[in-house]
Amino acid sequence: MNLLTSKKAIIVLLSLVSMVLAGTIKDINSRSITKRHEILELSPAERSLASDDYESQRVAVMRVNMSEASRIDGEWEITRIIGSDEIVTFDKYNNPEDKKKTIKVPMKLINISKVRINNDSELIYDISLLSSFGTIAIFKKMGNGYEILEARKIKKADDQIVISEDVELVLERALNQAKSSKILTGTDVSGEMVLTKKSIEGLTVSLTNTNGEVQNIEISSAQLLDGGSFKADVGDDEVSGVVFNNGKDGYRLSFVTGPLAGAMLNFVTRDELERLETKVNEEGNNSDNYFASEEEAVKAQAEALVERREVASDTENMEPIRVLSADEIKETAETQGFSF
Repeated sequence: MNLLTSKKAIIVLLSLVSMVLAGTIKDINSRSITKRHEILELSPAERSLASDDYESQRVAVMRVNMSEASRIDGEWEITRIIGSDEIVTFDKYNNPEDKKKTIKVPMKLINISKVRINNDSELIYDISLLSSFGTIAIFKKMGNGYEILEARKIKKADDQIVISEDVELVLERALNQAKSSKILTGTDVSGEMVLTKKSIEGLTVSLTNTNGEVQNIEISSAQLLDGGSFKADVGDDEVSGVVFNNGKDGYRLSFVTGPLAGAMLNFVTRDELERLETKVNEEGNNSDNYFASEEEAVKAQAEALVERREVASDTENMEPIRVLSADEIKETAETQGFSF
């Protein structure tokens, strides 16, 4: 019954949103794309969760205040749907059939840590993750479990890349969504590239995923098109993506197709990398700045509550989920191990 309830909710959701059916995203620079409204019958996939991270998936509320509404309000693309029975029913980055579909929905922050999808009062979810990479994870109680949606925010058409001069960049952090929802930093990432007004030159990237797998990619040169989009051939794969500004001294490269499809990489100048590393080291020695590091904050938020399986199995004694205080999160973060 729970599976049917979850599937029914997913079908209702998908019937309300705009669907773009295409094997490859060709309008990466936000050109107009014809949309169709239809009900999508997602097959009840007999597939396991995408990575070991999800074996210990927990539902926790991440506090997002109304002052942060601009980070939420807008159009999002659904990248993964996990049913209340803990079966993945849609996976944009790991299922070949799902890669052909694009599910776009409007989201709005309507209260602390609560979002509404498609302006529908029945589609209200709690936030469990909101990252600086423009990704979100939200959940909703369904039957004896929780349905979880993961999505990435779609950038506006007027968000154009601005490159004033040739700049040498190094990889500072990455989010490889197809493998894990943990932000990779430090020795888990390495890479560099030169960004000019017209091209990407000498791009090399190496990511060590949470399961120990190492993924590498090299692009000797790729022309930058309108909006910062690019295409290049890497072996037998066509790699495409987009580059856009990310602060004063940084750029973000997002892969759309290829072996690192779905991965988002933050590049900064060497001076900026040194500044960030110094800041993290200083904050690491100051307990009052426990949440100053974004990754520590994300870890702490995600580590906060009981496992979904435990919550789902104790329906009689279930208590409403509540937003934890900073002190409570700090206490649990030191003993539990889960992070986006």
